[in-house]
Amino acid sequence: MMEVQNPVQKIWQDQPVEGIKMSAEIIHQRAERFERRIIWRNVREYAASLIAAALFGYFFVTAHDVLSRVTFGLFIGAMLWIVVQLHRKGSATSLPSGVDTLTSLRLYRGELERQRAVVRNVWSWYLAPLVPGFVVYTIGYAIKFQRPAAWAGLALMDAIVAGLFVVVWKMNMRAAQCLQRMIDELNAAE
Repeated sequence: MMEVQNPVQKIWQDQPVEGIKMSAEIIHQRAERFERRIIWRNVREYAASLIAAALFGYFFVTAHDVLSRVTFGLFIGAMLWIVVQLHRKGSATSLPSGVDTLTSLRLYRGELERQRAVVRNVWSWYLAPLVPGFVVYTIGYAIKFQRPAAWAGLALMDAIVAGLFVVVWKMNMRAAQCLQRMIDELNAAE
């Protein structure tokens, strides 16, 4: 079946596209705004990781069995790994002042590409380190509570965690798409 296109939409889509002209000042403004967004994203992640690590530390200290301590130790290690990787891979980089427009554009695009890689690879550095803790928790819970009713609750909790992982992944893929659109806009300006 052939799709009927609105005549106004056809005119809009068929119009010639001109390159977007950007001055060094506009690029610096955008880069500074982006840098602030990245800084605040990282601050939120660091704070959330610190709170989570503190809670896991409390549970580690108060746990009565070895498997629970291993679980919470894995979660603490995962939080540390996440923070280190976010700092290493996803820290904001400032655009140097006093450079020409083309250099500013290329440096800003490079920063966008670097941040896009960070969010695209969220499984490897953010979600995957949490998996061992959840696996050991599931095993420990199943050993501790050997009743089918308890296992149903455990299966529900694991499904919720898996769902949250997918939501985090999807949010990061959407952020990567937004970053790609910004990169494409800069490519058109160059």
